[in-house]
Amino acid sequence: MNNAIAIKFKYSENRKDPEEILNILTGYVKFYKSIGVISLASINEKENAQFDLVALKTGSAIAIIRCVKEKFNNLITSSASKLVEDLYESDEISTRDQIEDIASNLSETIENNDANPMRLEPIIDIEQLGILLSNFSILNSRLKDDESAYIAAGAVNDNDFCDYKKINTRFTFVGTVDDVLSNKIKHHKRKSKFYVNVSVNKGDTVWKLEEIETKNIFSAKIANEDWLEKYQSGFIDPIGPKDLMVAIIEYDEILTTIENKNKKSKFKNVRIIEVIDVIKTKGYQSDIFQRRE
Repeated sequence: MNNAIAIKFKYSENRKDPEEILNILTGYVKFYKSIGVISLASINEKENAQFDLVALKTGSAIAIIRCVKEKFNNLITSSASKLVEDLYESDEISTRDQIEDIASNLSETIENNDANPMRLEPIIDIEQLGILLSNFSILNSRLKDDESAYIAAGAVNDNDFCDYKKINTRFTFVGTVDDVLSNKIKHHKRKSKFYVNVSVNKGDTVWKLEEIETKNIFSAKIANEDWLEKYQSGFIDPIGPKDLMVAIIEYDEILTTIENKNKKSKFKNVRIIEVIDVIKTKGYQSDIFQRRE
């Protein structure tokens, strides 16, 4: 069938430098080729990860490439499509668990492809996948707000690459590859007491919390909507200086396997599930937070 992949960079009218345009397009070509290398290496076919440039097109910048070994084109295209799909599930990656989830999905796609007739279990190189995602994040950061990138499979002779899949150019890889590969996520949900600081009491403003027991500082949203509505409507007394909130909190803690006494824990997806009580005391919130940070 002479299959190939089209990689399109829809660049801004304000981007005038042709070298910049071609460099960014080249970056997305490298992204696709790296998926091919990782996919074929996982089934001991890395030597076949060689590609031809079939054509370059103007308008939007479009590169059409294919694997030299025709039988692997579909496998690589399927892997790329699956990865592009998975990267829309989350705009950022910050832990090894997330990379392993992506690797697991890639592995399943490769294992079930016709180019793997023995149904060999693919062994995805997690470090190389992390490097791929980190480089992809750096490439995305070079785009302007009105720019986008796409991939599409098709047949070279038919010149038919109409079914383009948009690439998530908002995707961000948080931290270095070494740091991220050493990170794990631990989920917490518990009742606790907090000092509270909220600068503007409107809408779904993020509240700043300090947990009494652990001294952890959180930026949290109130998921207890009924309580929040009553509080913002004035049916509950404002939380004053040094008042304590008794509440159920839920969050993910990013843990690292690398020992570093100076490294502080990081928290994400922090929510106050239920506000149980507010204990009134005296003092100034600003003093509390400045003293403890």
